[in-house]
Amino acid sequence: MKANFRKLKSPIEQAFHIRKDTRTHFNDHWHFHDILELVVILKGEGKRFIGDSIETFSEGDVILVGEKLPHVWRSKPPENLDQSKESCASIIIQFSPNFLGDGFLSLGESKKIKELFTRAEMGMSFARVTAKKMIKKIKRLLKVEGMERLLLFLNILNLASQANDYRLLATPLFKETIFKSDIKINRVFEFVMDNFSNPITLDEVAEVASMNKTAFCRYFKNRTNKTFTSFLNEIRIGYACKLIHEEKYSISEAAYLSGYNSPSHFNKQFRLIKKVSPSEFANSTKENIEELV
Repeated sequence: MKANFRKLKSPIEQAFHIRKDTRTHFNDHWHFHDILELVVILKGEGKRFIGDSIETFSEGDVILVGEKLPHVWRSKPPENLDQSKESCASIIIQFSPNFLGDGFLSLGESKKIKELFTRAEMGMSFARVTAKKMIKKIKRLLKVEGMERLLLFLNILNLASQANDYRLLATPLFKETIFKSDIKINRVFEFVMDNFSNPITLDEVAEVASMNKTAFCRYFKNRTNKTFTSFLNEIRIGYACKLIHEEKYSISEAAYLSGYNSPSHFNKQFRLIKKVSPSEFANSTKENIEELV
């Protein structure tokens, strides 16, 4: 799943570009670009890949993707594309960080928005309270023009910059390796994201990096401060948590779908990384949901 760079032109005489995208299913290519992207899911569900974050998405999601952060939304295509209705819809806003000029982010009044753009380098998912407020304003943004349009967009960014109910999506490891343009590590990362649910050997990833196994292990540890095995387990356990928490899979199903054929090994790695057992994690997740109901 190689991330392709897309050169997106900033709209002439406009601070940002906004569009409503309606289709039968989401099925883009993994890509990145040199502008920010604010995405609202109006309808549809599937898998969302942002950096090394793999999560489900659904109606009501609001995501801010920073510059050069690889991402894609994917959903299952209908059985008959020719006769299918457009069951997926989103609103996409694309804009440059300096959409109001080179000095905009240097202004004292823009401090919070500058910090927002920095956080967005790892991808941001806004929780429902802030997301609902943002969606209401973003829908209105489609209907207004001129200065009212620009002021409303600034209001949306200001709301996002003051929000506390958000999650960062990509991990620091991803930011440090991908943003440093380490070609060998990037190749390994792409290979892992495509194959983590299948058996992966050190020989295979060493070949991807065009190195022998010993040299690769030393190189990976030097660049990421962790072993490749630790990195792979973190990706797998992170995905298992999403399956248990968001998709309500059983622990055994989540383990298998995340690349673990041995329940005991899965349990060991889960406890090592999450500091709780899979069953404790599942129970705490259930309790948190019940408290919100």
